[in-house]
Amino acid sequence: MSKPATPVAPPLKDELDIVIPTIRNLDFLEMWRPFFQPYHLIIVQDGDPTKTIKVPEGFDYELYNRNDINRILGQRPPASPSRTLPAAASGFWSRRRSTSSPLMTIAL
Repeated sequence: MSKPATPVAPPLKDELDIVIPTIRNLDFLEMWRPFFQPYHLIIVQDGDPTKTIKVPEGFDYELYNRNDINRILGQRPPASPSRTLPAAASGFWSRRRSTSSPLMTIAL
């Protein structure tokens, strides 16, 4: 008879931030909830900053748009060219954080 699996704590739970650059709603997070929910998400919205990005309930996240990036990093930061979401997200995150915590960027 098999025993139930022992729950395993997510690796780097309190150390890892996940950056998700996007121009669309994040409905896909529902399918990936067991993986993403334990982590802090930094969502960087490119495109129209007046558009509302929907994030499913129950996630720990910060949501930034192009206006936030421009305000924090300046109008034309070299690490954040317009329409280059991974660069914008990584550049924004690396300048925003003062720790050396691990980072994962999800390119959609």
